[in-house]
Amino acid sequence: MTDRSNAPHAVNRSGSENRQRGKPVSVRLLPDEKTALKEKASAAGLSVPSFLRASALGTPGPRAKRAPTINAEALARATAALNKVGSNINQIAHYLNAGGPTVAAQECFAALAEARAAAAAIRQIVGRKNRV
Repeated sequence: MTDRSNAPHAVNRSGSENRQRGKPVSVRLLPDEKTALKEKASAAGLSVPSFLRASALGTPGPRAKRAPTINAEALARATAALNKVGSNINQIAHYLNAGGPTVAAQECFAALAEARAAAAAIRQIVGRKNRV
């Protein structure tokens, strides 16, 4: 066992903390420069730090992952579909809570299936795997 009593400021760190980059670099940008930087990083499929690292050093780093491209129009349509289904489910719940005649189970299952389909479309657009 190693004696660390003489080591100045000995700190226990996890393995992941030991591997992290430790020296931040600060850059001041105008708002339009920051917007342009974010757009260029997004177009390259990288985070801003990875984009800056790639621009300055030629490599985005060993663990940099390209961000999945997102089709904003498709995401907006899928989100609208999910909102519509949510509204339908809310109307069914309101109707049931008001003591109205029972809603057919078929209507409830259809609304649930629509909600699942819309959520699956959103997960696919943003690059997430569907749950089974």
